[in-house]
Amino acid sequence: MQNQNNKKTILYLVTQSELGGVQRYIFDLAENLKTEFNVSVAFGEQGEKGELAVKLKQSGINYYVIPHLKRAISPLNDLKALFEIIKLIKKTKPDIIHLNSSKISILGSLASLCVTRYALCVYTVHGWVFNEPLPAWKKLFYQYAEKFTAVLKNKIICVSQLDYNIARNQLKIPEKKLSLIYHGIKPINFLLREKAWQKLQANTTNFKSEIRNLKSEIRIGTIANLYKTKGLEYLIQAIYIIKREFLLLTSNFLLIIIGEGEERKNLESLIAQMNLKNTVILAGRIDNAAKLLRGFDIFCCSSVKEGFPYAILEAMSAGLPIVSTKVGGISDMISDNQNGLLAEAKNPQDLAKKIIEIINNPEFGQKLGAQAKMYVEEKFSFDKMVGKTKEVYFNRQNPLPGDSAAAKY
Repeated sequence: MQNQNNKKTILYLVTQSELGGVQRYIFDLAENLKTEFNVSVAFGEQGEKGELAVKLKQSGINYYVIPHLKRAISPLNDLKALFEIIKLIKKTKPDIIHLNSSKISILGSLASLCVTRYALCVYTVHGWVFNEPLPAWKKLFYQYAEKFTAVLKNKIICVSQLDYNIARNQLKIPEKKLSLIYHGIKPINFLLREKAWQKLQANTTNFKSEIRNLKSEIRIGTIANLYKTKGLEYLIQAIYIIKREFLLLTSNFLLIIIGEGEERKNLESLIAQMNLKNTVILAGRIDNAAKLLRGFDIFCCSSVKEGFPYAILEAMSAGLPIVSTKVGGISDMISDNQNGLLAEAKNPQDLAKKIIEIINNPEFGQKLGAQAKMYVEEKFSFDKMVGKTKEVYFNRQNPLPGDSAAAKY
């Protein structure tokens, strides 16, 4: 199936083209491997309007839109999407089909089986979807669907030890089919503190003049899509608790949330209800937001479900003290009281307590940030992530039924 230029062909598949951690992972791999492989990316929801499509176009990477591929379960759309994926695989004839996100994991593995038994089918788990806050029937559906379609995949990459353990112990996936590969990031050219703060204000329309003029405010920041899984309502509630219980912070305390998404109206309503309009700023989506991280004093992650969040890796690289919920792969990144502080998910009181701990002890916060910076540089390099992923592509140890020995890499 290799093209005449003797390069193997990779087809990356993902459900949405809105830019989040999964799409960033795909883009980073595609961008880095495009000279070594024939690389294409396919996605559904948001289509060419999504930021992933824009970045791929700018980088000269080929992409396809799967019109009926949607994130929500929809039997008719899902069936149509399955046939669209089958048609795409027939057209592109990939040597490697690399699936990302739960919906495409299910449809993509079924499609790859229908079309060919000779393409390597790889799936990266960015957090098992049945751990999300979903109705019980959806959790059960996804759990059984993931377990069934795991048989159709050659290799499953887990981005955290937690996901790896769930795959092995709960889904009973054989270990020979599993790989643990952490995300990695390239060095970031961070702006200095005040320069980053000025640029952040310039890119945010709802900074009021009285907030702009504050000189000594404590700046707490997060970068997150405004999704239910990010638990931002709990972070906002934590800020309310801090303001209510620590009145001295009332006039010089800000939370900046960088990101956009479907929960904006609900979050705006919560902010108004708690009288936090001058304290919590929904800054919207900002390009290259990671460069602005040093404009903050503390970074917070309030997620209720995660895979292996890039935003925390970036905050670690910036040397910021981090307060995060203990979910998904975050425990692989943050060791409590060593390079950050961990709080219970869905617990605004605990989040508030950990934030105050850093505010009241800046030297402790600086120590946490310095340790985080050292740790990310040692363990989560970009080259390591790419290298281990290529090993998966080239070491086919678990062929599907019907593969011939000659088809193995």
